[in-house]
Amino acid sequence: MQAKMRNGLLSIGLFMAAIALTSGEYVSDSNKTTLKPSTTAVASNTTTPHPNTTAVPSNTTTPHPNTTAVPSNTTTPHPNTTAVPSNTTTPHPNTTAVPSNATTPHPNTTAVPSNATTPHSNSTTTAHTTPVPQPTPPTNATVGHYNVTSDNKACIMAEFAIKIVVNNSEVNGTFIVQPSKTSSSGSCKDTSPVADMILDFKEGQIALKFRNNDTSKMVYVETLEFNLNYAFKSGAKMNYDGKNHSLQLFASAAEHSYSCKSVKVFMGKGVHLHFTSNKVQAFNIKNKEFGKADLCKADQPDYRVPIAVGIILVILIVIVVIAYLISRKRRTDGYQSL
Repeated sequence: MQAKMRNGLLSIGLFMAAIALTSGEYVSDSNKTTLKPSTTAVASNTTTPHPNTTAVPSNTTTPHPNTTAVPSNTTTPHPNTTAVPSNTTTPHPNTTAVPSNATTPHPNTTAVPSNATTPHSNSTTTAHTTPVPQPTPPTNATVGHYNVTSDNKACIMAEFAIKIVVNNSEVNGTFIVQPSKTSSSGSCKDTSPVADMILDFKEGQIALKFRNNDTSKMVYVETLEFNLNYAFKSGAKMNYDGKNHSLQLFASAAEHSYSCKSVKVFMGKGVHLHFTSNKVQAFNIKNKEFGKADLCKADQPDYRVPIAVGIILVILIVIVVIAYLISRKRRTDGYQSL
């Protein structure tokens, strides 16, 4: 009898539970959670993603109605949804999650390192060009003072202005040696009959070789050389050189100096060296002073013209005197004595 009553009560309970589930008014005794029709409670520590995703339960998954009762420690997600844990992030559809420390460049662009320099577009690097050789500005010939010493004694002293004149089928120009940009050097010995002087400047050099001739007792330059690398025309830099070794240039007696207003020396290939306002002495220099000057022939006085003029005047005077005497004699012969 009691068994039948228990079975009846159980049947009634199951019937009432079915009615409650059907009407959506089931109440949990332990947590008092009310379930509305066709909805499920989402746990507070989860993030609800968009629909059409799969629900991931924290422990268990509650199926649709008409299933067994859900325990109090479970959460029923929305239908056809997946619960995502709180420590996850749901990205947008069809996108890729980018780490927080990464930088997303613009589309179709290339990331440039921070220590790199991006040049301007269409920029051109200008290469350094070599300056075009130009002639030096015109200047006047200036007298330079050049010395060569040995054991603190002057063995060559020279004062002159120098011009290098080129006149050929290619070039017609003049280069002037500037004393302020020229240095002198050389060698000499009291026991040697030869002494050298070298004049160096930016564009080249001039070398003079002196000879002390014991036979003729004369001192002179026996060899003259030059080298010049210069542009007489814009952009046309050329090398010129020459040597003349059959000279007796700046010749003077021993212990004398040479003096001349102008000397012109041919060096070949249409090149001449012009020395002006010259005063030169080599060997036997005392107290660093020039000795007695021996003038060049061009500067020596020419007495031939005055002598010729004097002779002509004497002849004229003689002719006049003779003519006078003849005329006086004729007048005397014309008178007779009484």
